[in-house]
Amino acid sequence: MTYARTKNPIFYTDSVNWMKLNGLAKSSILSLEVGAFNTGYDIYDPFDLQPQNLCSFNTGSGTTNQVLALDFGVNVTMDFVAILNHNLNTAAGSVRVAASATPITTAGGGTEATIDFAVLNAAIGGGTVIEPAADGDTLYTFGAKTARYWSVEFADIATWTATDLTVGAIMVGAKHSLPLSPDINIGHGFDFSGVNISTGTSGKKHSNPSWIKANNTSATGTNYIPFRSGVGASQLPGREYYSLAYSIIADTSLLPSDLGAPSGSSFSVKVMSKTGWSACPMVMGVDSTSTTAGDYLFCRLIGNSFNMTQSSAQMHNIAFAVEQEF
Repeated sequence: MTYARTKNPIFYTDSVNWMKLNGLAKSSILSLEVGAFNTGYDIYDPFDLQPQNLCSFNTGSGTTNQVLALDFGVNVTMDFVAILNHNLNTAAGSVRVAASATPITTAGGGTEATIDFAVLNAAIGGGTVIEPAADGDTLYTFGAKTARYWSVEFADIATWTATDLTVGAIMVGAKHSLPLSPDINIGHGFDFSGVNISTGTSGKKHSNPSWIKANNTSATGTNYIPFRSGVGASQLPGREYYSLAYSIIADTSLLPSDLGAPSGSSFSVKVMSKTGWSACPMVMGVDSTSTTAGDYLFCRLIGNSFNMTQSSAQMHNIAFAVEQEF
């Protein structure tokens, strides 16, 4: 799709920060088993959900693999990975995700998660690893796997270039799409509340913008907004948002069968719970089948509650909104 035409929205939520929300320390989840960071960087940087906070790996020295291992303590089902604000093309690197019933401590360990949908910038390279065709953002899905131990591995395609690998954020988790399109009155706009206007005694107006758009450094040294490749003046100003409403949606799509023991696939379990509503950002696609970058948004659910109103037997109406994260 193009022109941000909304079809069936899809949500990509991060499992590392979901577990942190539920009291599991990141120090018990994350470790670098193979490879090395450059001075001033550590394992927590790429999993902080802040794509502008670059993490630098010491690949220029010739280190072949960087194995970031994850131990969730319990079995977790995941089916996507997003690597945001990376320079994998310039550094000549690839991405591999794997799952295992035992700790992953070596390069090539675990059972490789094979791509099933190259959402954005995720061409299959030699074997089944992903070799991004450009720096920036990569998102792809794979057949769902359930395991306690996982790894995200970066490896050189032939040899790393002299430019060290840098990564802004890694999200690995489970996607969820709603079963139907929202109501036609979809709100989509750009917020300019960062611009303050003052009026002088003569009536002349003066602007004092604290922000009009993101202004952050990417892996390539240009202004960076996730899924927005335009640089500098070519970027649209404002903070993008969507407001979605469903006048009729089945209760089975919104809630688990037993609130006392939530399980299954529903919006409250797969999206509301995984993000703590507005606690963690996520990726939302306005069309679950789209491979257009502009149809995706690194965003956060906004508001202080998620409300459902029963409109008929086993049917509800809902409304919610998301707002872009810079």
